[in-house]
Amino acid sequence: MKKYNVFKVLILTLLAAIVVSFLIPQSQLGYSGIEKGVIHPITLWDSVSNGLTSFSVFISSFVFILSIGILYSVLKKSDKYDAVITNTAAKFKKKGLFIIISILTFGLLTAVIGDLMPMLIFAPAFIDIAKKLGYDSKRAIAATVGAMILGFAGSLNTNYANQILGTTVSSNIFVKIIALAIALTLLILFTVIKANPKDTKLEKTKVKKGILIPIVFDVLLVLVILGTVPWKTYFGFEGFETFHTALTEFKVFDISLYNAVLGSTLLAFGTWTTYALTLLILTISVVLAFVFKLKINGLCEAISNGIKKALPYALILVLANVILVAVYNSGFFITVIDSIGKMNDKILSGTTVSALSAVAYPDYSYASQFTLSTISTVISNTDIKLILGVIFQLIYSLVLLVSPTSIIMLMALRYEDVRYKDWIKYIYKFFLALLIIFFVIIMIVAHQYIKTVSYIVLAVLVVILVLFVILSLTKGKKTTKKGAKNKKENDD
Repeated sequence: MKKYNVFKVLILTLLAAIVVSFLIPQSQLGYSGIEKGVIHPITLWDSVSNGLTSFSVFISSFVFILSIGILYSVLKKSDKYDAVITNTAAKFKKKGLFIIISILTFGLLTAVIGDLMPMLIFAPAFIDIAKKLGYDSKRAIAATVGAMILGFAGSLNTNYANQILGTTVSSNIFVKIIALAIALTLLILFTVIKANPKDTKLEKTKVKKGILIPIVFDVLLVLVILGTVPWKTYFGFEGFETFHTALTEFKVFDISLYNAVLGSTLLAFGTWTTYALTLLILTISVVLAFVFKLKINGLCEAISNGIKKALPYALILVLANVILVAVYNSGFFITVIDSIGKMNDKILSGTTVSALSAVAYPDYSYASQFTLSTISTVISNTDIKLILGVIFQLIYSLVLLVSPTSIIMLMALRYEDVRYKDWIKYIYKFFLALLIIFFVIIMIVAHQYIKTVSYIVLAVLVVILVLFVILSLTKGKKTTKKGAKNKKENDD
């Protein structure tokens, strides 16, 4: 069944990692550099233990995903959500305009926030609107989650990379902006051109208190931006933190009113984590249930249904990160990085390692720590290290479009019951085209370190893309001729 397809993909990927762990010896970072050891295979018991580790480490994100499920369950429990989605879709007489707005919204905001998770709150609603407009599931996913992934490629918030490589927020800033602009523009063209959305007849209907749903999403969006954008890191603005300190220090009878009401774990704007977003979503869900008069039984039922529907997506998060934990504990990927990093063409080796890291380490924060700390040990050239940061971010993010461990992409495929192989068939030409463009950008930035092999690889990628395009055009013409022939026969 389609709904289990992503789990099959993850299990097969885990099995592949287990097989590789029996073939490649482990390595670890030591004081004197990379120290090679013996083969340390991933066993069945290790997989169970790694599952528990994954759940405990990523429990905050796990609960965050469940909270999104609860929010949408409350919205749909009121019988107003579908009508509001239809009314919103009916406003877009030019259907392509919505896709453009969606791609720019998810792409640019993810780039500014510097995290993939926060915008996940709005993805189901945007996908539902796109479907109402007649777009197929794959285009709806590309316009939301695909845009988020490409937006992440141009993000400036790369703290771990900066700490490891000695870079700053402004390092390669123009390269990232150019790459982001090209990626989003290409995605718009790819998604809108030849889209042929179905001709859906949408009629607006009056919905009592329906205006509250758009208001809720607007408030959520504003608070997500205020809470998660790293204002201090980007602009050196400390006003939110100063204000938060003043609030927490205001006491009555030696008791902090802020901590007593909101709790000491709710941090200042600009420093919010998924924990703070979870509290926000749950609070809004309860308020909505009260406004929509769901009563206690209705709220409990909505929470139960929300958790039940969101649980598979939370399990995708855990299972994908089981692979991360397993690969890290086995140590074989460090050996792989060490071997690839010793190639003469350091730019090509950095690109290759970044691509593989997107499969081995599906969580960016851990991927940047584990991968960059290793590759920077192998590559000692300080100037190249400054370029490695942008290479890793561009290639790692791009590969998340097709990686079998890409958490948010697998969630989107599960949401729309799209098979992983069908998604690959849809996105592969776009992926190859953008990979070539990103590789060219990298080669321009690091031209002084490029070797002949990089030009050969680029030429091969271009030839492969051209062949794929020619084959698809030929196949399209044959299909058209066959359809015309069948039509003629039927007319006769």
